[in-house]
Amino acid sequence: MTQFIDVQTFYPEQKQKNNWLLIGKESVGKTAFTENLIGKKSGKSNFQGSSLFCKEYSWNGQTITDTPGIQTSMDSVVTSQVLSRLKTSEHIILTLKASDLQSDLSDLWHLAKGQTGIVILTYWDVVKDKAGVKEELARLRESTNLAWVTVDNREISDQQLTEIERALSRPSRFPNRVPTLTANWSVKPKLLFFEKTGLAPLLSFVLLVLPAWLAVTNANTFADWLYPTIEQPVDLIKAKLSHLPEPFNHMMVGDYGLVSMLPFLILYALPTVVIFSIIISLYKTTGLIDRLSYRLDPVMHKLGLSGRDLVRVIMGFGCNVPAIIQTRNCSCCTRGSCVSAISFGSACSYQLPATVAVFSAAGKPYLTLPYLIILAVTTCIYLIATTSAAQRKAAASHNLLNRGFLQPPNWRFAFNEMMDVLKSFFMTAFPLFVGICLAAGFLAWLGFFDALIGVIAPLMSVVNLPESAAIAVILGAIRKDGLAIGLIDSSTQGLKIAEITDVQLLCAVYLAGVMLPCIVSLLTIIREMQWRFATKMVLRQISWAVMFTMSLSWGIGWVLS
Repeated sequence: MTQFIDVQTFYPEQKQKNNWLLIGKESVGKTAFTENLIGKKSGKSNFQGSSLFCKEYSWNGQTITDTPGIQTSMDSVVTSQVLSRLKTSEHIILTLKASDLQSDLSDLWHLAKGQTGIVILTYWDVVKDKAGVKEELARLRESTNLAWVTVDNREISDQQLTEIERALSRPSRFPNRVPTLTANWSVKPKLLFFEKTGLAPLLSFVLLVLPAWLAVTNANTFADWLYPTIEQPVDLIKAKLSHLPEPFNHMMVGDYGLVSMLPFLILYALPTVVIFSIIISLYKTTGLIDRLSYRLDPVMHKLGLSGRDLVRVIMGFGCNVPAIIQTRNCSCCTRGSCVSAISFGSACSYQLPATVAVFSAAGKPYLTLPYLIILAVTTCIYLIATTSAAQRKAAASHNLLNRGFLQPPNWRFAFNEMMDVLKSFFMTAFPLFVGICLAAGFLAWLGFFDALIGVIAPLMSVVNLPESAAIAVILGAIRKDGLAIGLIDSSTQGLKIAEITDVQLLCAVYLAGVMLPCIVSLLTIIREMQWRFATKMVLRQISWAVMFTMSLSWGIGWVLS
């Protein structure tokens, strides 16, 4: 009997000539190294996982690819992306943190062995005065026949740049055997004052939510101060545009019109975005945000998250979309829970100002703090209820954060990040806001909202809310600042709902904010996590949002009565 064997031949992927792959763990300083070498002056961040995509730079006829940080003990999307690049790169720049050299060598050397390249030792200024370190560095250079270039954490000197350029012109092959160390290279960062107490997790949480609180309160103060100045010009514009033919007058100066709602965007949303982006960028560049999330990591395990995931949730208070994309750095075991937490509990820089604006229009700004507390508590309950014991166990097994070193703030980085946020605001958020206002004005002229309210309004009684609150829930589901469009009367700057209790107003704003992610966030989730996950998450979020609102509106009302 003849036997046929199907033989398939696989050829290795051809390596790209003159291509250097820059690899290393998170927060080791790869991006700062590249910027100093190439001459880019965009500033540096000390935030673990700040690079998300592979970025290519040209230098002296060669290509240097800056990669996201490798997480050798975790199955993240970006780590897979970096490992796939190893197959096609001609040379390797292995970036190691001098203060963690032992662990970096054991975790990363096997990725570079057999390939040609050089070694970059960052944080040299932290370890250079330790006994035996300089002598052992000379031994490592001799035993491996590799260029070991030392660089400082914050800046690279001209002498170091010259040494790097010389090393890149003469790459050597990495030995198969991992180098052994005899000197003590380890340096532990000093504890901050609040880390020395039993209240470290609580104080860390307060410091993490502080940017959102400062952004909202300062934006509210700024809006109250500036509103009288712009009120008269806006009224003049509305008076002139009121003579436009239908439906254009509705689209411009109607209850949901562009001119009617534009002061909200300028007075509340824009200042919130600016203040939040400045504070968060300073947290990143100093390394404080990683120190705080490290302290909160054990607490997050009970919610099915890690300290790494919490950083992304906090980033969502700026904008959900980049925070969702940043979850690529999270473990595959916890990424779904992290995306759910962002979608449900991260009140973005448009939702928070809208919330403050509604409470201010009602003359009840004191509801802001209870709202934030309720949002935080219900998000925790939501995560506990929707994550399995296996997921919480997986979160606990992937604590790859370290306390990290703190450094002075980099004001250039903070300014550049603020400008990037403003660019995104005017290029993405502003056009969407304009589109929603115009579409809402047109639909209001058609009577669409009246018809939709007629269908949904009777259901509002289930959650003990007035029927007129339905429009806020509908618009809030489209875009988070839509809840302000649905509740604020542009002509009086008061509420469109005549009679509503404090509890009902609080619950109406809460339901409009957490019922659904905004359309842009939902599309991002679909792209990142696929349709099946997005559909399941949305149905689950709607169910829990309704249940929480029912419990709050009926429960608090019953207690107060």
